Amino acid sequence: MKSFLNLFSEMIETFAISLAIFLAVYAFLAFPEVVVGASMEPTLYTGERLLVERLSPKFHRLKRGDIIIFNPPGNNNIDYVKRIIGLPGEKVEIKDCFVRVILKTGEKVQLEEKYLPPSVCTKDVQSLVADVPDKYYFVLGDNRLHSADSRVFGPLSEGRIDGKVFLRFWPPTKIGPIS
Repeated sequence: MKSFLNLFSEMIETFAISLAIFLAVYAFLAFPEVVVGASMEPTLYTGERLLVERLSPKFHRLKRGDIIIFNPPGNNNIDYVKRIIGLPGEKVEIKDCFVRVILKTGEKVQLEEKYLPPSVCTKDVQSLVADVPDKYYFVLGDNRLHSADSRVFGPLSEGRIDGKVFLRFWPPTKIGPIS
């Protein structure tokens, strides 16, 4: 009977330690996310599963091209997945189907968006020039015709960003890092 109690006690201890490690990782380091919707096609599709790390937003290590998970303004109950286009202190211009970034230096750079098919035209109702304030980002979905993004809700506060996508782990045929 004593050996059974020892075994049971070890099992409970192992479970408790495993649970504590899982909760610490989930709360502070990384979490899984499921893609819902077509706004990031052709990069990400509905049902794909991603691993998202929480540290980059906290230490201001986000860069142009990163794919992030966030809560959009006005809705804290839903997660969006989009790509960072404009960084704090820059301006983003959408005109004639192209996205241009006006850097802090004043230099205007047309983005080379190799992750998009050549036929993609980024549109707005009219041409758009958006200032990206300090501690904000300008984000767009890769599926420019079907995405509610910074063209709709404006620049995104860094406080709304939950994490940066770094790995796709489902489906098995697409397992790998996200860039």
